[in-house]
Amino acid sequence: MKKIFITTGTEHYLRQLMANYTGGNVTLLQNFSQSLLYQESSGEKLFQEGAEYRVLQSSGSLKGFGIVVFEYIQLRDEEIPIFLQMYQRASLHFAETLGLQSMKLTKSISANKFLIISFWDSEVFFHDWKKTSLHKEIMNIMKKNNTQVGFSHEDIYHYPEFSHDAK
Repeated sequence: MKKIFITTGTEHYLRQLMANYTGGNVTLLQNFSQSLLYQESSGEKLFQEGAEYRVLQSSGSLKGFGIVVFEYIQLRDEEIPIFLQMYQRASLHFAETLGLQSMKLTKSISANKFLIISFWDSEVFFHDWKKTSLHKEIMNIMKKNNTQVGFSHEDIYHYPEFSHDAK
């Protein structure tokens, strides 16, 4: 079973952690206010602290550049089947979405929290997708089914990482 592990910290600290994990599939993701380490693995997590998600569905492949968007969704038990059905319908269109490299649907190991991780060629493509009828349909279904939060929290990171840390 493939999992995603995420831990946050200062850029300097995370770079030190990365230096210890030469064999692992660990990526430093950054924006201008925070940094995180992202690990995708079928094995054990490499970090002591952080969040753990099980990959439910994955499509596409990474190009090695662009942005990563994390969309956090908290759901009640009765909303999960509706959400999963909606995501399945939407996923049929991911291959034709301009600028989308990869999309992953994950679920927290410890809660009814889902995380959609999408990799894009640039932030422009992500914002263009948010204006599409498919995205609007997803948002309408979320509102209609009275979800607690919907797509309430999203973080955007750049990859590969940039360096602004004084060494």
